[in-house]
Amino acid sequence: MFTLTNQNNELNSSDSYQMIKDEHLDSIVVSAQVLAGSRILLSSYKQVVFVDCVFYACEFQGVTFDNCVFENCSFQFSHIRRSEFKNCNFQDCTWRATSTTNTVYSDCALDNGLTSITSFGRNKIQTSEIEASGLSNYNLIAA
Repeated sequence: MFTLTNQNNELNSSDSYQMIKDEHLDSIVVSAQVLAGSRILLSSYKQVVFVDCVFYACEFQGVTFDNCVFENCSFQFSHIRRSEFKNCNFQDCTWRATSTTNTVYSDCALDNGLTSITSFGRNKIQTSEIEASGLSNYNLIAA
């Protein structure tokens, strides 16, 4: 697939039945990408913004998302297994017939659709002590 580490890049594409393994994206915007029937394995995404993307019948396994944003993305008939989301944000995403199993969501802003499907499948939703106490980094620095 694509491996980029430059900032201010934008990626547009449509792929069907792809095997994506060991892909590492950093500081990139992925907009209007359509993946259908693809497997994404053992990959990592750091500070990646996914906008208007469609993941149709995709399988994510052993994938790490760190400080990523999913905005107006559609997950349909997809499966997320043994993956990790750290400090990710989900806005206006669609979760149709999608499952998540043995996946960790740490300090993520989950939308209603994702919240309902994470209650099944031995998923872990973790929040840091700072966030749970209502303190922000700004308040800690100012104090």
